[in-house]
Amino acid sequence: LRVETERGLLVIEVKGIAGTSTDKDCSQISKIKYRRAKERGRFDVFGLYLVNHQRFLPPEERTSPPFNGTQIEDAQNDERGLLTTYELFKLYFNVTNQYVSKEDARNALFEIGLVQFRPSGAIEIAGPYEIHHDGSVVVLQLDGIPLTTGMSVILDDAGCYRLAKILEIRMNNVSVEEVSTGEVGCNLSEKVLKSTKLWVSCGN
Repeated sequence: LRVETERGLLVIEVKGIAGTSTDKDCSQISKIKYRRAKERGRFDVFGLYLVNHQRFLPPEERTSPPFNGTQIEDAQNDERGLLTTYELFKLYFNVTNQYVSKEDARNALFEIGLVQFRPSGAIEIAGPYEIHHDGSVVVLQLDGIPLTTGMSVILDDAGCYRLAKILEIRMNNVSVEEVSTGEVGCNLSEKVLKSTKLWVSCGN
């Protein structure tokens, strides 16, 4: 695919495979990228490898991400992107539900290395987290990120986003209305998994 944009030409190689990508599969887009740059006489050409990997498996059972560390590092060095079709599928709903803006989604397609679509205008609360009470309570280590009772947080389950409200915050076993540093326990309106990431909107 060739997409003309204000930033330049985005060339995308789309591939469907039964397994995961080889190093050669991932790097093929570099040849196309440089070929198009030479044709244009300009270096405003961006390369993206888009793969539907392990296509005979349900998406939830596929390796994610399907690229190893060397492949991601090579893509960063060669200034090209790596993306899966399932991430694009999830992006559609994240844009529709206004977790990711269309502008941020478009800009992410120009990223190098592993392309990721993060919640727009949000900050991730660094893990690891402790999960208690069957996933309704999460223990966080805060470092300057303010949380208040009643505010919403974005729950990130491998790129699928949903909202939860903070029902109660406890620090040193005492209920507090607001906190921004230290170890705190948050009772949430939605259950989370150990692998769930938490994001806070900068507008909160």
